[in-house]
Formats: sequence, C-alpha cells, structure tokens
Amino acid sequence: MNKKQIKKRYDSLIANIEQQRMYDGRGKGVDVYVCEKCGGLVLTRYRDKGVTPFTIRCRLCNQGTMIHKDTVSEQHALAICLCQGGSKVKEWVRPTFEQLMKMNEGLQDHVLNGGLVLEEEVAL
Repeated sequence: MNKKQIKKRYDSLIANIEQQRMYDGRGKGVDVYVCEKCGGLVLTRYRDKGVTPFTIRCRLCNQGTMIHKDTVSEQHALAICLCQGGSKVKEWVRPTFEQLMKMNEGLQDHVLNGGLVLEEEVAL
C-alpha cells in the first residue's frame, strides 16, 4: 500500500471510529497483563477507542509474553502501582498519521483495522 492509500484508510478510520461496532474500553477500568516468564505486571488503560492485543511482549524482562489476565478498577490499579514502587498505567493510543508512517507494515495494518498501540511505541 502506498502513502496515499494509507492516508485515505487512516482518515476514514478517524472519521468513523466512534460509530464502529467494537469494544470501547475507555472508562472501563485498567487491564492487567502478566508475564508468563518473569511474573511481572503491566497495567494499561484505553485513551482511545479501538482494539488491543490479548498478549504483548514483556516490557520488563523483554523475553516473555504478557497475557491479559484481568480488568480492575482505577482504585485497585492505584494500589498495584503503589506496591510496584510507583509504576504508572500505560495507555493504549491511536498514533497520528505521521507516527503511523514510521511503523512497520504489520503495525500499520493493525492500526488501520482499528487497533491501538501502547503510548511508548509512538513516543519513539
């Protein structure tokens, strides 16, 4: 797909995402991902409407797979953050078009199909 085609799909997604029939996790709590290898926790919440993966690469040991295990209240998430020494809740976001163009083809496809990425992936 060329840049013009990607832009057309991206603009259509942005214009229609709120009307799309898909899960909207905004305001529904904090997702807890647990690494099968190191046991580490990562907490996430939705900033934007969209689809998130069930598993992600471990952000702590960089070797394991983190699986979405639970969704908890904001209050419970705060308690977990305090127990982990002040770790913060990461947000699922939709990248800007400029950020999208810097991503690999697989991530571009994910986003163009309504997918979100962790904020740290667009901060690069």
